[in-house]
Parts: sequence; structure tokens; C-alpha cells
Amino acid sequence: MQIKITRRKLAAIAVGTAAAQAAQEPAQPENLNELAREQLRKNAETLAKVDLPMSTEPAFQFKA
Repeated sequence: MQIKITRRKLAAIAVGTAAAQAAQEPAQPENLNELAREQLRKNAETLAKVDLPMSTEPAFQFKA
């Protein structure tokens, strides 16, 4: 059995789930600086796990 979902239905589902997640988010902590530092630390740890070959890095000087 194949279910057909239109783009409009898919968009409605995505908006509905995003709204539900936003409603469930906890209140923001009082110290936003600590939250930002924690997020930065987590992002740095995640980036450190990825090995990026030199050939994929962009050139130092960009020419238009």
C-alpha cells in the first residue's frame, strides 16, 4: 500500500511538528552567556570529530 502525500500536506506536517517542538522547549536559562559557551563547546567538539582533507578546503584568496 502506497500513501500519497502532497507537498502541501508535507508542509503542514512540518509546520505542525515545529510548532509542537517550540511549545515543548524549556524556558531559557537566566545566564545566556553560559548557554552560548556550552553550545560553542559542543559545536567545536562535533567539528573536531570530522576529518577534512586539504583538497576540499577553499582557496585562501577568492577571485570573482
